[in-house]
Amino acid sequence: MKYIAKIVLVGLTIVVSFVSAIVETKAAEKRMVIYASHPTKLVDYFVERFKEKYGNIEVDLITGGTGELLGRVQAEKNRPQGDIMFGGGSYTGGSAPELFLPYDSPALDGISPAFHDPKGYNAPFDAFTMVIVYNKNLVPEDEVPQRWSDLTDPKWKGRVVHANAAASSSAYAAMVTWIEIGGWDLVEALAKNQIIVNSSSIPFTQVGQGENALGVTYEEGAFKWVPSGNVGIVYPKDGMALLPGGLFLIRDSPNPINARLFADFVLAHPQQSALATEFLGRRPTHKDVKLNPAMVRVDELNLIKYPMEDAISKKKEILAKWKKVMMRTR
Repeated sequence: MKYIAKIVLVGLTIVVSFVSAIVETKAAEKRMVIYASHPTKLVDYFVERFKEKYGNIEVDLITGGTGELLGRVQAEKNRPQGDIMFGGGSYTGGSAPELFLPYDSPALDGISPAFHDPKGYNAPFDAFTMVIVYNKNLVPEDEVPQRWSDLTDPKWKGRVVHANAAASSSAYAAMVTWIEIGGWDLVEALAKNQIIVNSSSIPFTQVGQGENALGVTYEEGAFKWVPSGNVGIVYPKDGMALLPGGLFLIRDSPNPINARLFADFVLAHPQQSALATEFLGRRPTHKDVKLNPAMVRVDELNLIKYPMEDAISKKKEILAKWKKVMMRTR
């Protein structure tokens, strides 16, 4: 009997190993639904390469702002329709554990520890920082703001476009950074000059097209317009935060295997390298992938410590204050 048991055990081991090998090259599910706040071009790029590796999977892509997509995940909580939320701040998963699954994978071994999620929910696909973007035809070179505080100058009233922190995770990150630098006084002084919009892509688009002189935006958005020759980028000297972007596995999703495979896939070295070379303005999180040489190195930035715990635990309170600031300054 012991001999037979050993044969059975060995047989099972071989079967499990064989099945595991199949999963490595072919997804066990035929579908995946991604909710993405990233640009469609970027998401499509990695989805196509994922399909090349794992087979012809049907991928549905639903795009929107981070706040909008998070609201959708919340509304679908009792019957989830999506598998992945791709985009948003790294704190999103930890702030809503009822909506997302923890992400614990060997793929994280290749990611710089600085970008690991202390709460264990994020698959840190990329890193970003917020910058000032300006139109060279509308802002004289000797007047280009060099600090966040420079944007409070009355001459820029109505000429600085910025996304609503309640709708955009990158705009929220910028606001938390300002609170750290100069408190709510700085936030309110900046708001007095700002045109507030509901999409994080509007600031760099309007500045690039010459509709506004200045904008607060994420780094990749600013880089989109650099080839035009009309746009310049400023890395504020009074402080910046470097933060991982978000990728989260939706709890009780219909295709959980594909979701986890995709998260592991985009964190792997080949995809991180492609991120750095193909998407200027995106910062890879993999410790063995070099930054695109066209971008400013981390050691050249005045980085501050971002208060992640407060940004998560006090988000409702912070956004309530922000709403009052907007009402006072509109």
